[in-house]
Amino acid sequence: MAAQNNKRIAWIDGLKGIACLLIFTHHFSLEYFNGAYFGELMESKLPFRLDIRLSYEPYGVLTNGNFWVCVFVMLAAFLTAVIVLRQCAAPQNNSWQEKLSGMIIKRYVRLVVPCGIAGVLYWLLREYLVPGFSCYRGLENILTFVKMLYHTFVKMWIVPDQEALGPYWMLYAIFWGTFIAILLALATRYSRKWTLPFFFAIASLLLWARDEYYLCVVVGVLLAWLAESGVLKDNRRNRWLAVVPLAGGLYLGGYPSFAAPVFFYQYLGKLCTHIYANKGIATFHTLGAGLLILGILMSGPVQRGLSAKALRWLGSVSMGVFVLHVTVMQFVGRPLRDWLLGTGMDYALMVLVVYLILTAILLLLAWGFKNTVERLLEKVLRRL
Repeated sequence: MAAQNNKRIAWIDGLKGIACLLIFTHHFSLEYFNGAYFGELMESKLPFRLDIRLSYEPYGVLTNGNFWVCVFVMLAAFLTAVIVLRQCAAPQNNSWQEKLSGMIIKRYVRLVVPCGIAGVLYWLLREYLVPGFSCYRGLENILTFVKMLYHTFVKMWIVPDQEALGPYWMLYAIFWGTFIAILLALATRYSRKWTLPFFFAIASLLLWARDEYYLCVVVGVLLAWLAESGVLKDNRRNRWLAVVPLAGGLYLGGYPSFAAPVFFYQYLGKLCTHIYANKGIATFHTLGAGLLILGILMSGPVQRGLSAKALRWLGSVSMGVFVLHVTVMQFVGRPLRDWLLGTGMDYALMVLVVYLILTAILLLLAWGFKNTVERLLEKVLRRL
């Protein structure tokens, strides 16, 4: 792996920042040209039917939020496993059990506080300041305050749930993925290494049968194990070989989440009917995310590119981007959209202008969120 300190793996920040920004881009596309998700079912709103083509072409990876969710979940599992493996391998480290226990206890707090604050903010704006707004997709019903608290602080951490805020549906996978990743990472310390492939195969099947997104956790742990073992060390051969998983990962990342698959994707689509419970879409995206991260691990230049200062900064504010982007889209984006359309601006140009303005506002708010809520939270957690 590229040179890095013991506390942070720089390229993860860059990839995490890109993933969060593209999840925002996905939800933005649902608002302004939902043909990029639903395909031919929707009327095209962009020149050259670009929005419709985004729903099934490989370059649709840029707006395919489901793929970037898989990347995000896998990165969380990867980083958790790396921490566990390094703690266990550290010489004369007698306190690794205590550190792992602290990580488990703090995980819920570290996730729920920023998500809870953003959820309450959205609810207050929706309930009192601008109740006349048409609600964001999937949030048509206004919850009572008690139900909002229940969904925000309890339910969405147990099962997929978007009643409090749409993008929060995937947080259960990150939360439970922490515990799964710790157990799987600890299993790699077992002395009889020949049993591990069977163990991971069984764990993969059981978790995948329960929920496709848990497969992201297993793949993330396996990649962490390979990375820490030195198998994927940076050399000329691996740099050239990395092109294959990088290209394959991005290609699978473009597999349609809703639209009918075409070209080579249609052959993957036919496999879904033969897979247990017709699973497939999230599995393809999981495999794509795994290949993408594998390619990054094999290529020092790609790691250094993702470690660029701007991308690392983007990763540092990714939590704010994730928890605030729906609020910005609804309470800033919609009035701005209506005003620009009222001036007679072309729709495609309006979409571009709104996207650029919302991105700038979102990054500014995310930076403020990081330096207030997240910084204060970290100070509290250090005292626990």
